[in-house]
Amino acid sequence: MRTSHKFGLAASAVVLGLAGTLTTTASAQPQVAAAPSDCPKYYFCGYKKANFKVLAFKFKDCYLQEIPDGLNGGGSWYNNQSAGTKARMYDKNKKLIYTTPGAPSSDAQADWRPVWYVDAC
Repeated sequence: MRTSHKFGLAASAVVLGLAGTLTTTASAQPQVAAAPSDCPKYYFCGYKKANFKVLAFKFKDCYLQEIPDGLNGGGSWYNNQSAGTKARMYDKNKKLIYTTPGAPSSDAQADWRPVWYVDAC
């Protein structure tokens, strides 16, 4: 069981701002960095540290899964699932707080504090 965290609207806004590291090219097609070597195809991976360092979990199943203890601050995530698949993040009350862009997508500077559960697809 994860330790309870107090956070307000500011922290929620940070989570909702987890737009990822997508950039737009001249052709308006989103680009994302290549998947980290420890995040296999068809998985959503969470990291303890920024820039995809220290793998904490990799989920591929389509149901709500509690993230591991120790993800109580900054980190990162990579959505390496089937093209277009979106992962969803939930707070401790299982309320949806963020939906990722379709795969492939990522956030090299994520904030795990308000996140307690992930549904990989």
